[in-house]
Amino acid sequence: MERKVIGISGVAGAGKDLFFSLLSKHLPVRRFALADQLKQACAEWCLSEYGIDPSNCSREEKEKVREFLVFHGVFKRKLSNGRHWIDKVTPNIKSFLTNAQTEDVPVITDIRYQEYEKDEVSWLKNELFGVLVHVSQYQNKDGKRIWKDPVNSEETRQDPILKNHADFSIEWEKVKCDTPLENEYLNNKVLEFVTWYNEKRKE
Repeated sequence: MERKVIGISGVAGAGKDLFFSLLSKHLPVRRFALADQLKQACAEWCLSEYGIDPSNCSREEKEKVREFLVFHGVFKRKLSNGRHWIDKVTPNIKSFLTNAQTEDVPVITDIRYQEYEKDEVSWLKNELFGVLVHVSQYQNKDGKRIWKDPVNSEETRQDPILKNHADFSIEWEKVKCDTPLENEYLNNKVLEFVTWYNEKRKE
């Protein structure tokens, strides 16, 4: 079957990394992230000025430098019509697809934008011939679903667009993963995607 690149979208804290972790139990996958390029580009400055290495820090430390990372990432995107970070990671993905000795599926864990003509969603679908899955998380309160909010204005603008462009959507409740039943619930959500994805690979 064809290896279709998978892109994951969703607001911060919705479970993108969790989805990838669970997916890796059912598919041979290789992680790629646009933000890795951003973190590497900012690592020396952040370490010097803030004492934080964004490539290797805690969630609490990441929150402290998030605004700076977003600012720098967006500024570079504006200068390149959305292509700066795409062009940084594309050679790595294409080299992996061409030269890898495994059948691992490349998974881009942070598709965040569709603002310019050849932005991240268009790149994923039209240049890498991939599929986009969108992850949303909610909590049940008084019988109502309270959705995980975007963490900044960029997510507020872009997440509805990303969800609209998604080929597959996962909506799951926030659970602690403390019980077999909770783990089974999350795992079944991922298995729904895996079943769909394997059918798409046959097309």
